[in-house]
Amino acid sequence: MRATMTILTGLMMVLAVQAEVVTALRPAIREAATKNGVDPVLMEAIMRYESANGTSSAARRKNNLAGIMGSRGQRRYETKEACVQDLARLLAEYRSKGRVTLVQISRAYCSSHQKWVNRVTTYMGAIRSGKWGQYE
Repeated sequence: MRATMTILTGLMMVLAVQAEVVTALRPAIREAATKNGVDPVLMEAIMRYESANGTSSAARRKNNLAGIMGSRGQRRYETKEACVQDLARLLAEYRSKGRVTLVQISRAYCSSHQKWVNRVTTYMGAIRSGKWGQYE
């Protein structure tokens, strides 16, 4: 029992540290969002959902926190900040094509539209309520 508790405690600590990866990117998110005219809360919500709060394999191995796909599967980025910039660019591109609502964005971004919209919406609410610290 004690060993199980120790393992679970350690796992929870690792996941908490990984979730802070996304929080630490807030300055880069704000900058990219401002530059591209997109919502920084939406960007963070997409990254939190797509990367399981920074814990996914793609986030850790490819710096791909947003689940952005390329012709050969998930894209690889040199840095997490490069992924942030690409997400902002992609959302700006969607906006220029008239995709401004979550439903419209989801149709271009993923295959499980309603689930994605529901989850991203939930993350946006959690971000705005301060779950990961006050959003400035």
